[in-house]
Amino acid sequence: MNPHQWPRRRRLQDRRIERKPLHFPERRSGFERRLIERPGFRGMWDASLVKYRDNRTGFLLVLATIIVFNYVDYLLTIRVLQAGGSELNPIMAHLFELSPTVAATAKLGTVGAAALILLVLGRYRRTLEVSLVLLVTFTALMFYHVAVAVRIAA
Repeated sequence: MNPHQWPRRRRLQDRRIERKPLHFPERRSGFERRLIERPGFRGMWDASLVKYRDNRTGFLLVLATIIVFNYVDYLLTIRVLQAGGSELNPIMAHLFELSPTVAATAKLGTVGAAALILLVLGRYRRTLEVSLVLLVTFTALMFYHVAVAVRIAA
């Protein structure tokens, strides 16, 4: 039978234009040389992330800072609760109602596990970005605690 005489099957949908709900352009670690070398803010950000990835001591310092800030947040929250304040996070408020030990276990365990995951996946771009977002978040939380402490002392 001649190939031109084979029965044709009709495609219902063109597979080349299929949309995927999640698209992660990086297949390996998220760093492509052509993206790092591009000009502008995005190129500068990518180059900074590469330096951050390659500086293992800096990455470990960021993770340690996140863990320490989380512990300090817990201690300061205990002080605020003892002074008559309230916990703004409803989940943590419920855990503090159960017991401060339960709250400490949940809070310190969750952030500790997240730091361990970040440590294991430290070569990936998204992991590095998440670690920096966590650092900024906990730093802002420390500034919040300082503002509350100043208000209580005044």
